[in-house]
Amino acid sequence: MYVVGPCNVVLHPGYRCTWRSCVHCEIKQRCEGNPEPCGIDIKPGYPPDIPQNLTCVQNMNSHNVSCIWTTGRGTIIDTTCQLRVHGDLHLGYRSIMNSTGFCHSTFPIKSSVMSQLVVWLNVSNTLGIKTSGPHTINLINIVKPSMPEILNVSCSSRWCSLHIDNHSMNLVEIQYSAVNVIWDTFQNNDKSRLNISSLHPDTMYNFQIRRKINHTVGLWSDWSQPKRKKTKEEAPDKALDVWYLQELKPPESKSKCFRIFWKELNISDAKGKIQRYNISVLEQKGKSNSIIAVPPSRNQSICCYNCSVSVSAVNSEGQSPVKIIQLRLPGLHTGLLSHKPLNNHSIALFWPKFDIAGTEYVVHWYPVGNIEGIQWIRVVDTTAHITGLQPQECYQGAVTALRSSGPKMATIKGISSWQSAPEQGPDPELHWKKTESSGVAWSEIPQKKRRGCLKKYTVYLMDNLKGDIHNFSVDHPKRQYVISGLSPRQCYNLWVTAWTDAGEGPRGSVLPFCTPLDSEKMLSLVILAGGAVLLACLILLCICQFSSVHRRFLCCCQCLLPIIPDPANSKCAKTYADDQSEIKFYLDQWDSSVNEEPDNVEVEEVPYPSICTYIKSFSQESSSSDATQFTRITDIMEDYISTHGAISGGEEEDEYEKGERSLDEFEFFPSTHSPFLEPLVLTGGKLTLDVVKIDCSEFLDCT
Repeated sequence: MYVVGPCNVVLHPGYRCTWRSCVHCEIKQRCEGNPEPCGIDIKPGYPPDIPQNLTCVQNMNSHNVSCIWTTGRGTIIDTTCQLRVHGDLHLGYRSIMNSTGFCHSTFPIKSSVMSQLVVWLNVSNTLGIKTSGPHTINLINIVKPSMPEILNVSCSSRWCSLHIDNHSMNLVEIQYSAVNVIWDTFQNNDKSRLNISSLHPDTMYNFQIRRKINHTVGLWSDWSQPKRKKTKEEAPDKALDVWYLQELKPPESKSKCFRIFWKELNISDAKGKIQRYNISVLEQKGKSNSIIAVPPSRNQSICCYNCSVSVSAVNSEGQSPVKIIQLRLPGLHTGLLSHKPLNNHSIALFWPKFDIAGTEYVVHWYPVGNIEGIQWIRVVDTTAHITGLQPQECYQGAVTALRSSGPKMATIKGISSWQSAPEQGPDPELHWKKTESSGVAWSEIPQKKRRGCLKKYTVYLMDNLKGDIHNFSVDHPKRQYVISGLSPRQCYNLWVTAWTDAGEGPRGSVLPFCTPLDSEKMLSLVILAGGAVLLACLILLCICQFSSVHRRFLCCCQCLLPIIPDPANSKCAKTYADDQSEIKFYLDQWDSSVNEEPDNVEVEEVPYPSICTYIKSFSQESSSSDATQFTRITDIMEDYISTHGAISGGEEEDEYEKGERSLDEFEFFPSTHSPFLEPLVLTGGKLTLDVVKIDCSEFLDCT
């Protein structure tokens, strides 16, 4: 390494230092008048290399030539470049080398008849000088046309035509590409119109051109500014790929239901923007039905019986070929499917050869719970590679063998390229509980939290008193379990976890509950029965408020009462009527003005055989008896009963007639013997049963 200074100094890089941070200097010779080089500014650098890689360009319609060359490496210190032209009186065209080691110089051409140039190159700095040359340059080889311009682009569906500005060049190079695609290049000798064929319909292209004098002379011009144009659409020429699955039919539908799926056409096959899908359903009876589906929809539910479906795509230029598929229920195949992961996004699926002459298999799969994400491929072998799977996602699918007599299907579940333990546990809830058993159910884990395919659940039950933990295994997809063997009036804690092939996930929320006692069950039954009886009574009471119901109810109750025999028809009464004997009652006179209660009256009965007193019945039959007998009996009772006023026979007859009239007022009763009627004999000085209080216990003895 060398330095610039008043004397020559050799520099050596210091230990563990760079040339920019520190150097070690040794003085080769002392400078005259400067015995010690103290206070000298030192600037490190390199001497120049020999100039090389000379390139010169003459722009068309210009008399200047621009040349550029390199010096091998940057010298770090200031370096001067110089170009000298043979025959030019100018001493040289100077410039300063840039930091990357390039020198540039521009000079005029003195004569228009010159065909060659001879130049020398010189590079120098304080550490040295380098020169190269002479270099001979043919002017015709360095002529560079100006940058061309694309005026207009017109396109059809398969080709485009470029209209460019006028020029005298004989060679044009064109490059074009679809957006984000590698450029294609070709050359053309047409000076004004350039045609590009073999393009794709409905595709956006970028176009650029450049030109030169001919194949052997001159330099290429710069590329023109890009021009963008889109080709026109064409009608799709490829039929859709269609598949179907059976669906659960609605309750109101008598036909079988299917869901039709189709794949989107890629850009090259669609040849334009798909505006709609035409779906036609044709039944064997000749009935047809047309359905229109609009993108981005790629499926349609159809309910029909023994029918076929045709599907086609439509853009602005026309319709694709029709794809017809027969909707038939596939038979189930008992062959087992197996799979193994290839990487995090693909698996290999294997199955035994079906015992049918199937020439093609359709393998379909979709994420669990998202049938609209279905994908399928068609293969002729018994192996399929399924790609595009998402890690920690569970898929299910099937393999269907196609044959003329009908398809046959084998299903598979639990497909996953990579999985881990679930991220979340299910939340349990108690459906019912008894003294010794309980029913529990739990919620579904969200698909994103499953981290794979669920295999089973584990129900944990902890006895709060003993601290024992019991667990019960439940296969997926079941989400309920009946726990038996519980103790009455005992409290428990319950939680549930989920499993994948990678392991057990965390538990969900904890559910505390207690079992009831048997007495509590009986109490609940008693309360329930009492409430039912009370409700029935209230309803009956409300019904009885209606007069018509009240009358009918009393009639029914009266029919249930036993018939009271008429005392007038008894044997004792008939015997007494024939007997002329009488019973005498002796009663002392009592002063009604005295407030004291009178002494008890002693009644002496003359012992006559078979004598029995009675009160005449108020029935209609007894009322028809002779008046003599009624008068005689009332005369006897007149001697026996003492009241505040005398009771005459006439007054008694009046009361009897009033009683008869009062009975006539209750016309809705069939008989006057109803227990719901008011007493027929009134008190308050009148003859009543409560006042008389005659013991008729001897009636039975007399009969």
